[in-house]
Amino acid sequence: MSRQALVQLRFLKPLEKYKREKPYWLFVGKPDGADVTNVSLEAVSGIPIHDVRGEERNYELDEHGFKFFSHNLDFEDFHDDQRIEREYLPQVEKMMLEKIPSANKVFVFNWRLRKEMGEEQMDHPISPAQIHDTNFVFAPSQTVHSDSTEFTLLKRVKKHLPEEADLLLQGRVQMINFWRPICHEVGNWPLVLCDGRSTPLKNLVAVDQISRRFVGDLYYATYDPGYRWHYLSSMGVGEGVLFKCWDTGNKAPSKGMYARHTVYPSKYAHVWKVCLHSSCDMPKEMLPKVYHPRLSIECRALVFSAAEDST
Repeated sequence: MSRQALVQLRFLKPLEKYKREKPYWLFVGKPDGADVTNVSLEAVSGIPIHDVRGEERNYELDEHGFKFFSHNLDFEDFHDDQRIEREYLPQVEKMMLEKIPSANKVFVFNWRLRKEMGEEQMDHPISPAQIHDTNFVFAPSQTVHSDSTEFTLLKRVKKHLPEEADLLLQGRVQMINFWRPICHEVGNWPLVLCDGRSTPLKNLVAVDQISRRFVGDLYYATYDPGYRWHYLSSMGVGEGVLFKCWDTGNKAPSKGMYARHTVYPSKYAHVWKVCLHSSCDMPKEMLPKVYHPRLSIECRALVFSAAEDST
């Protein structure tokens, strides 16, 4: 039997000022007369999250925005960033190419380790130096967000694949995150994912992220009681999840492009674009008596497909 927990998640406050000024984070130090951020968040408690354990096969990337699965990735040395980039990332790219409907090219451009920390460390702001330091381990994110807007997705393609960009941008482009635990299964602070069909795009607010190496934006979300949240309990090191950061496509591939999918009704066209996500502190009564602090790795990739057909 599936389980449900009631948890707390953080959302962007729906303030009037965001109609006049764009929310932002500065990772370049604090300029004179400017704040590091103008982002204001609100914590909402009592949010139900549904455990999909035993139902993983019912959720698909193009229909729900995320997909859980088992994998056989062969890599354990997550303390060596050079080996991660030389040996692990190519494995991830190959796996994503096999798992993602209609993908014909995958390029991992970013990866990050995260671990569960104490409350003070979890809330500590990230410095300009840490944002680009792959050896710096982040805390799990506590804010509901998506990792990219369409503007930033296209900018990433031009930055990382400049010689191929013009051709690649003629087709469907996605930013997809591959997330998995490492070293041991997740006891607390699981990744929670929002069913894309329950995500009105009007709830998304673009937030600038300004650093010395890249200027782009991502989406935060305001609270909506209609969101449907999911997680996979006791997620193990041999399990992973793919979820959408943004998708330029407007419909799932037809049978002619990908045999396991049919064309979905047009009224659902927008829901495949994004999968909001966060992490959460689970209720104590739902935690195992003994467990390891969460340790995970995430890889963000640019995923390319042929232009959508006309069926």
